Amino acid sequence: MQEISVRLFEGAYTLKPRAERRAAILAVLAVALQIGLLTFLALTKHFAPGLLFVFLVNLLVPAYYFFNLWLDRKPNYSRHLTLTVQGVCYRARFLQREQEFDWDEVDAVLIGVHNVTFILKNEEEHDIHLEHIQSENVLMQVKEQIREMVTQREIMLRSTVA
Repeated sequence: MQEISVRLFEGAYTLKPRAERRAAILAVLAVALQIGLLTFLALTKHFAPGLLFVFLVNLLVPAYYFFNLWLDRKPNYSRHLTLTVQGVCYRARFLQREQEFDWDEVDAVLIGVHNVTFILKNEEEHDIHLEHIQSENVLMQVKEQIREMVTQREIMLRSTVA
């Protein structure tokens, strides 16, 4: 049985590599230009506190972009759903504690249109939303992989979608 990891954050599974590469180059150039200008102003002592504030505020946009790039490279820090041989691990919201449970604890799995619900034997429910997966083909593939893993584990599977 293979491990399945699904990214559950905005922009997941979008195919824009050329646009992202251009944006990354522009963001790096913008940061370099701003740091160069800030250094020039600091060395020539022609800066005012207001101007310094404007430069620092302008650095927030590239910082946000680089933060999103970092999340794309490290999806385990963002919202995700990972199904392993041992069990299920997911993070429903960014920077919240991961939830984990073993397959032995799962009583039933309910697969909906844009969500998967794991019902545990202690009546606890773990609802995981899949609406950020933008490609219908990828969404169907993820649901099929979840069905296969649940079927292999002989866990009751209910589906609200045909």
